[in-house]
Amino acid sequence: MAPVEAVEAEPEPPRNQGNYRITDEDKLGSGSLKQKCRHNLAAIELLKKLENEGRAATEAEKRILVRYVGWGGLPQVFDAWNEQWQEERERLEQLLTPDELDSTRATTLNAHYTAPLVIRAMYGALQRLGFKLGRILEPALGLGHFIGLMPDEMHAHSLITGVEIDSVTARLAKLLYPDADIRQQPFEDTKLADGFYDVAISNIPFGDYKPFDPRFKAWSFVIHDYFFAAALEKVRPGGLVLFITSKGTLDKVDGALREYVAGQADLLGAIRLPNDAFKKNANTEVTTDIVILRKRLPGEAPSGPAWKAITEITNSLG
Repeated sequence: MAPVEAVEAEPEPPRNQGNYRITDEDKLGSGSLKQKCRHNLAAIELLKKLENEGRAATEAEKRILVRYVGWGGLPQVFDAWNEQWQEERERLEQLLTPDELDSTRATTLNAHYTAPLVIRAMYGALQRLGFKLGRILEPALGLGHFIGLMPDEMHAHSLITGVEIDSVTARLAKLLYPDADIRQQPFEDTKLADGFYDVAISNIPFGDYKPFDPRFKAWSFVIHDYFFAAALEKVRPGGLVLFITSKGTLDKVDGALREYVAGQADLLGAIRLPNDAFKKNANTEVTTDIVILRKRLPGEAPSGPAWKAITEITNSLG
């Protein structure tokens, strides 16, 4: 396998200077469920205020916006029979339009934001692979933590694109990261150029539903598998894909996605995360993997086919 190519372009003058930089002082994901809900409501209230006033967020206001944790860990807020959350539910209904409320309710399936420790580890892996700066795609942006926690030099000299399906979340992200190109639409509807990006990095949505994209109609990929296939279209030959995904991507008996990916990319590594890796930030316990792929150059031989198949291995514990 050819070595991973570092981007050797001369650094341009710093860009992205208007983007928020997340620090430990932001205490992302801290607090009880009630406190997290209050952070969400405060962020939405501020969003509406800024939009009504037609202005950008100050640094102090961005510190309020960045505490938004989404609703993946707070589905009970939308349960009309749950009296313990009636006050918060009524306030949310006051703040949002019916369409915004429907869109926000739909995010309870997948809005589980990533812990800073995991994001920093992924960027550490990216740097060890030789990547310094370039064109970076975040196809499941959420609030934008992968932008806010990007290493300083990489952030200052990279072109950053983010895609987020939910209107409220995308608008919050645009206030936090005004110098990034943030698209509010499903990933399958984007018109991003193929072969343009050096890196795609994200915590992608998981689920059994299948997005419609005519390019992959024959494969009928579920959502997390679809993100791998579509992201490989967007990165250049030699480019990298680093995704947090459901354990099913590598574990499931159906090897269609692994077969598809192995046809054009090499598996550089995979790490299984503890099932409580999202407990603090997203109030969920789920088994996930970090998967790192490198898209092969034209005519380059694959590094090996072994990872396409799965097998059961017995250890000392059975």
